[in-house]
Amino acid sequence: MRPFSLGIICLASALVSSCFLWDKDEPKLKTNEEGEVISLPYLWKTNLHFNDPVFNGTLKYPIYYKENIIIPMTKSPSGRLLAMVNPLNGKVLWEWDDRFVKATEDILIGQFPQFENLIFFPAGGRLYCVNLQNGETHWKRRMDRSFYSNVYGKGENFYMFGRSDAFPDSVYQSVIFKGNIVTGDLEEYLIPNFTMDYFFPGNRIGDVTAAMPVGLDGKEYLAVVWQEPFFEFFWQSYLGLYDQSTRAWVYEKTIINPEKAFNGVLLNPPVIYKDRIYMAVGFELTCHDLRTGQQYWRKKFDGEIFFSNFLIEEDRIIVNNEDQYVYALDPMSGNQLWKTRGSGTSSKMSYMNGVVYFNGGASGRLHAIDIREGKTVWKIDPKLIGEFPDEAFRGTAIYTLPGENGKKGKVISLTGNNAYCFEAYR
Repeated sequence: MRPFSLGIICLASALVSSCFLWDKDEPKLKTNEEGEVISLPYLWKTNLHFNDPVFNGTLKYPIYYKENIIIPMTKSPSGRLLAMVNPLNGKVLWEWDDRFVKATEDILIGQFPQFENLIFFPAGGRLYCVNLQNGETHWKRRMDRSFYSNVYGKGENFYMFGRSDAFPDSVYQSVIFKGNIVTGDLEEYLIPNFTMDYFFPGNRIGDVTAAMPVGLDGKEYLAVVWQEPFFEFFWQSYLGLYDQSTRAWVYEKTIINPEKAFNGVLLNPPVIYKDRIYMAVGFELTCHDLRTGQQYWRKKFDGEIFFSNFLIEEDRIIVNNEDQYVYALDPMSGNQLWKTRGSGTSSKMSYMNGVVYFNGGASGRLHAIDIREGKTVWKIDPKLIGEFPDEAFRGTAIYTLPGENGKKGKVISLTGNNAYCFEAYR
């Protein structure tokens, strides 16, 4: 057999090494021509998979308990779990996997209620309450109907949305259910006055999509957002304020979108700020007086505020839109303060010290925008910090943890393979 020459062996070795440079190089601080950070040394990284990588689930919003964070991980193709991680070193402190259907059930958690050491979330028709102190199941239940993933809460009470028994089985809708996170008690609580003038394909007459508990003048209310179909995929959405002490509406049906719109439904949890409530409905962001329902302003965008979100910080509304732009608006007037490039379909934004962080869907990078200037400061490329070329920062929650004694905090973001902890921009 003809022997290989030393030169050929060295060349082959060099080629193999070049194929894996993304995995061997130590990440360094690098910027692009716009001055945006595209590579940054991380403080630690933790593998999300104890065995082969599989989809580990999605938390739309970060979960914290005391100084620790909760992230989705896996142990096998069917072993999806929640894990508590120490943000100082990335070490796993406990694991929870007490799902009813372990072979197929994903962990997908939207808006969630948390009371002391308890967190509650639905998974279709399965309900879970987990003790964050020790990672054990506090209670779980199987139901005869499915519930939306977004759940609202205050104190021990939570509010979620599912099919009512007050209508025939052939009529589809969702109404408000009220539960107790400590005991697991659950009751059908509130049905808005559906007109039933139109039926959406599939005999759907309408849905409640938000029930946000709010205290006003020493009394407890629910800010309720609901909608009805009109024709094809056109919907009209409404805002109501419900007095929980008198069990009566203060107002029930203030119109949010006067022009019935394609997909004109609530796409993100509302935000309450200075006695005003802000809602993303279809392609619009609206502002209403919480006490009266009066609409102050509406702003239309070229895209929806759907996969990502909007939030209010430092007296600015920050909007991450599907049109691949991020906007800052004045909360009182709705006037635009600045507009900068985003990344379209993205994770929910997290805020800390004048900066919002999100994982860009179009770019696959970890973005950071200074909201005081409207300037992108990070677009961290996972390939430049050791990930494989086709890997991306995913559309799951980003964790922000403040620093101590004047030091910068931490930002933790997930790819499909690893959790990465970085020193915050500010």
